[in-house]
Amino acid sequence: MASFGQVDFVNSWNSPFTVLNMTEQEINRFPHSTLVIELGKRNLSTSGNTHILKKRLKQNVACSTKEVIQQSYEFLAIIDFEATCMENSPPPQHYVQEIIEFPIVLIDVTQQRIIDTFHSYCRPIIHPILSDYCKKLTRIAQEQVNSAPVFAEVFANAEKWLNDRELLPFQKRKCLFVTDSPSDFNKYLSMQCNITNIVYPMWAHRWVNIKTTFSAFYSTTSGRIRNMLEQLGLRLEGHLHSGLDDAINIARIVIELIKDGCLLAPNEFYHSSTTNSRERERLPTMEAQSSRMVCLNCSRSHSETQRSCLRYENQHRQNGTCTERKRKPVSRYSFISIDQSGTPLNISSLLEFPLLNATSSVPDVDLHHNKRFIKK
Repeated sequence: MASFGQVDFVNSWNSPFTVLNMTEQEINRFPHSTLVIELGKRNLSTSGNTHILKKRLKQNVACSTKEVIQQSYEFLAIIDFEATCMENSPPPQHYVQEIIEFPIVLIDVTQQRIIDTFHSYCRPIIHPILSDYCKKLTRIAQEQVNSAPVFAEVFANAEKWLNDRELLPFQKRKCLFVTDSPSDFNKYLSMQCNITNIVYPMWAHRWVNIKTTFSAFYSTTSGRIRNMLEQLGLRLEGHLHSGLDDAINIARIVIELIKDGCLLAPNEFYHSSTTNSRERERLPTMEAQSSRMVCLNCSRSHSETQRSCLRYENQHRQNGTCTERKRKPVSRYSFISIDQSGTPLNISSLLEFPLLNATSSVPDVDLHHNKRFIKK
């Protein structure tokens, strides 16, 4: 039998696929100590369980006979929301989980490292008082959400952060979003957009579920974040159910996948039918909190089915009910409601909303009335 690294070309019929299969069979018989030695010779990571090490070595041997894998995206943005919750499982009927922590961790695929982060807490409106269970699970204090901006403002800040780095769709840089479950976008963000009267963003229509990718690439059970880290021989940093800590740990897993030659691509997509029309009618909205929806294009309120007059600009121009503004492609997918004081924020675009500090409170609307937010 040919030893590792040697090929019997007579028996393999000069087939590269047969060569690869023989090499995989040999690697499968290697003990953990041999795997560590072979990976060390190739200057590859030796952390992880035996199953992970075998996959890493197989991938390296396969790449030696093929072109180096080129990722399709320049940047990866990891998101892991935290939301209000109760100890009861399942929660009471029609209980709405509001996002209370919004983190984004940005990875440069070429550099294979974290290069930037966005983080902000969000003040819940429907359930403003966090349950003891929620505070214990997420380690978020009541004071932190009390002083935080409402979700609509955090969402505007997040889009501005993405826009400044040219990471939104149709912009210069190609960015793919990453989560560890379908719930972050299909459940939490979708529900939050419904209750806040924000159109679901285009950039969150497809993403990578890292658990699915991890399981398929390493041919193993992914489990939760801690389990994936343990299989890779990495320690958990921070605390579970802390949005920023979870996002950073997911980023560490993603980086290991990139190093091991995994080609990352979207594997989950947004389903707008997650909640049907009747369920949406029963969802509490910011209108129930003495607030109204304001169109960003003309600063007027429209019907429930018409959140913006952008699609009806020509008609509004003829009627003289629409103010002119410069069209911004990245801002037409998101709209913002007024703040909880009942004072309309006359902002032409989410991208012009002032960027808030994660620890700062909601900006004083009256302070800006004389400058840019006053309704003419």
